[in-house]
Amino acid sequence: MEATCCNLCGADDASVLYQGRDRLLNLPGEFRLVRCNQCGLIYLNPRPTAQEIGAYYPEQYHPYTRAIEDERSWFLRLDRRYGLRKRCAVITRRVRGVGRLLDVGCATGIFLDGMRRLGWQVQGVELNPEIAAYARERLGLPVFAGTLEQAAFPSSHFDLVTLWDVLEHVHDPKGALREIARILRPGGWLVLSLPDPDCIEARLFGPYWAGLDMPRHLNIFSRTVLTRFLTETGFTLLDRIHFTGRYGVLVANMQFWSDERVSNPQLRRLLMAIVQSLPVRLVALLYYAIADRLHQSSVVTVFARKRVT
Repeated sequence: MEATCCNLCGADDASVLYQGRDRLLNLPGEFRLVRCNQCGLIYLNPRPTAQEIGAYYPEQYHPYTRAIEDERSWFLRLDRRYGLRKRCAVITRRVRGVGRLLDVGCATGIFLDGMRRLGWQVQGVELNPEIAAYARERLGLPVFAGTLEQAAFPSSHFDLVTLWDVLEHVHDPKGALREIARILRPGGWLVLSLPDPDCIEARLFGPYWAGLDMPRHLNIFSRTVLTRFLTETGFTLLDRIHFTGRYGVLVANMQFWSDERVSNPQLRRLLMAIVQSLPVRLVALLYYAIADRLHQSSVVTVFARKRVT
């Protein structure tokens, strides 16, 4: 573990926000999120070093999903294809034409494969070497195993860079955004999704909100803080939408809350059965249709462009 300071303003002046454990994977350790008193960035301090952090990403970590065609359940294949089409469509509705695309933290390459089928020239970066090898061997994708900086792509090379639920995992987000600005052409697009601590669920569930995900989420960006990060690294924020991280996040929130606050195992199982019942799913569907429009669901997707100097 290492002590750190604010990645946005450099201050070493923060107050403890939450203290807790790894609620997602139940890996050992106690962790502390603090909020910078100068600029408002929420960050883990102390935090695992770059050498230690890999231990918190075991093979069963959810984003390491295999190819859709390898899914045994026909229903899950259908559901995953729908999710992939929706994610690709969010891009193609805003970014006209095709070009060179880099997906940072591409995991097994499912999104890259979807965009390749739409005519994009795709490349990926994935820190986990085994997962990067899977993307190369199973899907035939050009994926670099390592950090974005280690990949050393040419300047002004890409038309679009995406980070799906990645920036919050990065030790140096400001440095990563500067590197992305370097490798994007002037006017190129940056699309990133990340937890939104300004949403209703974050305020309602507090330390049990799944968007915190200690210790994997090293930085949590409020809307004001994220805008400042983008502005200071050469981007203009154009739009933000909410379309992912909906019912699944709600279930996780309730699971984390009940695991710690409901001592009776039978009552806990009953509560989770209710949360996962069809009537609650239908109510959640209606709720998120409204919450998305009001920018109040847990994950925000941001569209920005590199400023033309």
